[in-house]
Amino acid sequence: MSLEQVSAGSQRFLALDALRGLAALWVLYFHVYGGMAYLAVDFFLVLSGFILSHRYLYSDKPSTPLAFINHRIARLYPLHLYTLLMFTMVHWLMYWTMPDFPDGTLFTFIQNLTMTHNIGLNPHGLTWNYPSWSVSVEFWVNIAFIFLITRQTRSGILFLLGTLGILVLFIQHGHLNTQADNYFGFLNSGLLRGMASFLLGILSYRVYLFYRDDWRVERYAGWLETLCVLVLAGILSSRTGASMGMDVFVPYFALLMVALFAFEQGWLSRALRKLSWLGEISYSVYLNHLLVLMLVRHFSLTYHWNWEKPLILGMTLAVTVVYSHFTYRYLEIPLGKVMRRGLEWLTSKPPQPLNAPSS
Repeated sequence: MSLEQVSAGSQRFLALDALRGLAALWVLYFHVYGGMAYLAVDFFLVLSGFILSHRYLYSDKPSTPLAFINHRIARLYPLHLYTLLMFTMVHWLMYWTMPDFPDGTLFTFIQNLTMTHNIGLNPHGLTWNYPSWSVSVEFWVNIAFIFLITRQTRSGILFLLGTLGILVLFIQHGHLNTQADNYFGFLNSGLLRGMASFLLGILSYRVYLFYRDDWRVERYAGWLETLCVLVLAGILSSRTGASMGMDVFVPYFALLMVALFAFEQGWLSRALRKLSWLGEISYSVYLNHLLVLMLVRHFSLTYHWNWEKPLILGMTLAVTVVYSHFTYRYLEIPLGKVMRRGLEWLTSKPPQPLNAPSS
């Protein structure tokens, strides 16, 4: 998903930042009402492919694979670790016991610690802070990206590989709402889903590069953005049933939507720029919201509050946004900087010979 801040150097895609924040809130809505908001994860992964192409694949500043990996760990891990520990503590305080998972409590906890919890090792379902499954997927897809994809990689190959991944998901599962299944005994559905959407995100950035100086973008952007909103409304209204299988087309729609809104030439993308702050806290919103929802539901049941879903959604939304503002400002950003400096120090400091004379 990407949960990477949508910026690079002096350029920042404010409209994409806003869309990323709204997608994170859509996931929160999903965990209250259900529906098809799981597709926000596919949008995150398309956005991740777009942004990492912008920051690394087409950047004028060279970056080594080691520096890239250090940056991804520093970006994703601190908040992931914090929310994992918070989930553990709150679950214990509410139920006086640890969660019990078919693949083992300790085994799955170690996987979460190492961000290997959604690569196929525990095929019986999601564990611990459930939304973090996509953090595991994003990290390992990112690692594959830095070693396997270059500017010379043909767009046709990226499209075919992405489409093949989506086709396998459709044949095996019928739709995209799958994370932990293992196909053919080794191919994890969450990784396959993340890979497919990420590759389409790289294509999205190439579309953006190709058309960013085209005069037709400014002329027709407003109409195209309106069309995107109408398509999205259609997706939101198609929650279950036979139409659910149509969600396999959403990553392709996300490819076009991300490229289009990156131009910021239409009335809607310009208006969305004002919500870019929501994108800044979106990673915190995404990883915090399940814990807040657990607490809201727990207290409503404990104290016999007759709360309907709209009130639960509103309370969870308000608390999550405020809480995420603080975790973003005082945990996510400062801890990420500390970890990045530490990793850079560990990987760049030349080793000293054992018999080197002291100065």
